[in-house]
Amino acid sequence: MGNVKISVLNDDRCFNDLFKHCHGLSLFVETEHAKVLFDVGQDDSYFHNAKTLGLNLDEAKCLVLSHGHYDHSDGLVYLKEGSKIICHPNCTIWRRAKKTGKYNGLPYSKEDFTSRFDVTFSKEPVKISEDIYFLGQIERKTDFECKEFPSTIEDGSDDIALDDTGIAIKTSRGLIVISGCGHSGICNTVEQARKVTGCKEVLAVLGGFHLKTINNQVEKTIEYFEKIKVKELYLGHCTSDEVCDYFKQKLNGSMKVEFLFAGLVIKF
Repeated sequence: MGNVKISVLNDDRCFNDLFKHCHGLSLFVETEHAKVLFDVGQDDSYFHNAKTLGLNLDEAKCLVLSHGHYDHSDGLVYLKEGSKIICHPNCTIWRRAKKTGKYNGLPYSKEDFTSRFDVTFSKEPVKISEDIYFLGQIERKTDFECKEFPSTIEDGSDDIALDDTGIAIKTSRGLIVISGCGHSGICNTVEQARKVTGCKEVLAVLGGFHLKTINNQVEKTIEYFEKIKVKELYLGHCTSDEVCDYFKQKLNGSMKVEFLFAGLVIKF
């Protein structure tokens, strides 16, 4: 399998005035067997940029929501009613940002969400097509990830984002693993993808890794990517410039390391 194209419809970074962008993530994934929209950011940037790139979002088999935080889901208000959505059941829980004190969950109640869209909730992995897999609830195995969380739930306790998930794409050269934010840990996410698909070789990992500063988690993540011999990394959204630059410095050409940015089109 091959011929995968991933268009970045939104990311925190943007280097071209033709494209809109905001804090958040949205990707349009095209393979031989299906087209999938992954996250929708927090405004209409993904919708605008899809038109700029000549993409028809109506061709998507479904939208996969990586989790229920506002910067990945507020763009739902621009999505066509009746669209198919796959997400974890916890996507609809009430959440508040620790930093701002503001509500930062879905823009709809669970009732409105399920009445407006054709929603499939699943903790288990879902095979979307012959080559695309929804990863389901991710097993959190590492001892260096999932240490800090930016939100609380209604009772004031930490929102540990059990709904944080991703997708995996099988290709003839290995897996492409896509993460929205990486609250479950990017290494845990890749391990889940390997388990769900039965494919051990990893061609690329891309999306939000939720790495803000250079620390032990960053060092351990780099070691993990080196150990499993990932070939390409595309760091975006909630991954800082400092961390991205450090990845490039430490990996020193042993694997391709690039930024994601709105309007970027990646072909595998």
